[in-house]
Amino acid sequence: MIQRLRERWERWLTLRIKPVNQLTLQQNRIFIFLSRTGLGFLLLLLLLLVMAINYQNNLIFGITFWLFSLLLVVIFHTYANFAGLELQAGSTQAVFAGDITECSLFLRAHQRERVAIQIGWPATGLQTVWLEQGEEKSLILRHVAEQRGYYRPPRLRLESHYPLALLRTWSWVQLDWRVLVYPKPVWPGEIPKTSGEHEGAAVSAEPWGDDFAGFHPYQPGDSLRRAYWRAYAKGLPLLIMEHAQSVESDIWLDWDSLSHLGPEARLSGLCAWVLHCEEQALPYGLRLPGAEFPPSRGDRHRAACLKALALCDTGASERGRVYG
Repeated sequence: MIQRLRERWERWLTLRIKPVNQLTLQQNRIFIFLSRTGLGFLLLLLLLLVMAINYQNNLIFGITFWLFSLLLVVIFHTYANFAGLELQAGSTQAVFAGDITECSLFLRAHQRERVAIQIGWPATGLQTVWLEQGEEKSLILRHVAEQRGYYRPPRLRLESHYPLALLRTWSWVQLDWRVLVYPKPVWPGEIPKTSGEHEGAAVSAEPWGDDFAGFHPYQPGDSLRRAYWRAYAKGLPLLIMEHAQSVESDIWLDWDSLSHLGPEARLSGLCAWVLHCEEQALPYGLRLPGAEFPPSRGDRHRAACLKALALCDTGASERGRVYG
């Protein structure tokens, strides 16, 4: 019974609260109810009213109505603390599944100051903020991204007990954050050797040999194992040795090479291989159902491969789409 009511409540909130990039809190988004302290205060008013009627005491009548008028004033101040507050979704950064994603949030108080407003997700804790009139403030909110793909954090809760803690004011907002979540890297074993692939061992101190192909200037991401240190020690620019074997060898990270694993485990294994190849500065290609990335390396290639892994449709069986 309770579970059904909770599901109906969630559906109602989903229909009522649409994802937006920016919003201003108005009366249709603000909820106000008595806090525990407020309930005790209301019981006190009822007790005083009963005493005033029973004893026909004008002083108790006056105190009762004065306290009730105070409660009415608190309602207006509680509402005004939220009304007109502007929220805007900021940037996000891609993370791996299971990691904590950071979402930036901008708050603006145009008309008046905002006091003791708590913002965040209940599962990870709320942050308390104060804003002066006209002030803009940015926050970093954190939430665990559990599944790969585009992840949208849950509804954000705003809450306050200002003033006097007699009332609890809250609001739920769904800001349009989209976080790209890569598969969680899990090492599946050594990368299978494809035709022409070399062992990747450190090269000799001298470049001369049958497979020597030449030099190229050092670029960020080049493996220092292939650096020609002897020339560098003489004051020449840092050069990287190229060998015919290493030029011709390409590493292919293939979906089918992990056929003994389930779909999500394959993606996690391929993700670990991508990170390993980038760390070792090895050119690599990636084959996925319906997508293929030619061998390359570098930040752009890494980002493209990880994005493809994050958004991979494991039900696809067709290959052939090539990303340049």
